[in-house]
Amino acid sequence: MGRELRGVEIVAIGDELLSGATLDSNAATIAGRLESLGLRVLRKTTVPDAEAQIEEAVRSALARSGAVITTGGLGPTRDDVTRAAVAGVFGRGLEFREDLWRALEARWTRLGRIPETNRVQAEVPAGAEVFPNRRGTAPGLAVEDDSLGLCVMLPGPPHEMEAILSEQVVPYLEGRTGVRGRRSFRRTLRTVGIAESAIAERLGNRLDDLPLDVAHLPEIDGNDIRMTAWAADESDAAAALDEAVSRLRELLGVHVYGEGEADLAQVVGDLLRGRGLKVGVAESCTAGLIGKRLTESPGSSDYFWGGMIVYDDRAKVELLGVLEQTLQRHGAVSEQVAREMAVGVCRRSGAETAIAVTGIAGPAGGSEDKPVGTVWLAVMVREVAVTERRFYPGTRDMVRARAAQGGLDLLRRTLLEELR
Repeated sequence: MGRELRGVEIVAIGDELLSGATLDSNAATIAGRLESLGLRVLRKTTVPDAEAQIEEAVRSALARSGAVITTGGLGPTRDDVTRAAVAGVFGRGLEFREDLWRALEARWTRLGRIPETNRVQAEVPAGAEVFPNRRGTAPGLAVEDDSLGLCVMLPGPPHEMEAILSEQVVPYLEGRTGVRGRRSFRRTLRTVGIAESAIAERLGNRLDDLPLDVAHLPEIDGNDIRMTAWAADESDAAAALDEAVSRLRELLGVHVYGEGEADLAQVVGDLLRGRGLKVGVAESCTAGLIGKRLTESPGSSDYFWGGMIVYDDRAKVELLGVLEQTLQRHGAVSEQVAREMAVGVCRRSGAETAIAVTGIAGPAGGSEDKPVGTVWLAVMVREVAVTERRFYPGTRDMVRARAAQGGLDLLRRTLLEELR
């Protein structure tokens, strides 16, 4: 059956991957499938379609981990040299497999005569295990040696790779792991309004005593913290994960708004629905993003009144009742205007709560006092206004997305404060 496996490295092969012309989705697929076996991907290396570099990468990966999966370079063209490179690593020649060639000929029957160039796809390292490809012409291959380890070769096209991996390679590897019966269990906390560096500073080494891995996953509008424990079943992992979540919630407080796939807009919606409140929104720089977020979930009419996109100053005055003198004295991007926008949408809608946002999304329009990325947020909850000035870095789309998230977060925190 071969040696026990504890981890696997991936070697992705292709000039198109290095140039950026093709995005490599295969590694994520492989990692997910291997985790079901209790195997971790230890490293990923990307190399060009060059035999010497492929051979070097595979040899190094085997020396470190004893197991490697390659993707790509199994086609019929001159730059498809993975078979030869791996054969070289294991000191084996390539042998022509008549059965593979006959299968290729049969596959081409409807298309006409098979090109002679496809013959190379029937050449495999001597003694290799073959995984038939029912969706393409390049079979998957596996070569193993007691001293070197195991190399599995998979085609590059994702639909072909995934089918061979799931249907044949995973069963082939099953039961060979050095961590038999173990798999990964995860919990994810979602945060808003706190930088990744600030999370790391608060966290320090406070989870180091727990048997789990911690990953920081920064997104445009927040930062996720993912904790992974490896165990035979969920109950074995639960204690460590529960303790980690408890510590993180205490450390990060109100910045944690949910777990797993929780969406901040839905969290806000649930708070509003639970208290029988409606919300209206007044949006300038976000131009409807907050309203869109709040209405993504079915049943949002329970808590969403509607919104007004008041991009032009005249719209702010005529639709929301923002005072001309407020705009002239403080400018459209100001605490005073944001507050009057929130008051105005509550007055016009009759909603008990409101979110208002006004800012400079860029790339132009900023000044020394109000640079691009400056945003004023305001919320109303039962005639009490709360305002905050924020600065959001990034592109125009990033500023707008972060401003929408910020407005939702300010309403969430204000509602939670009222509940105390």
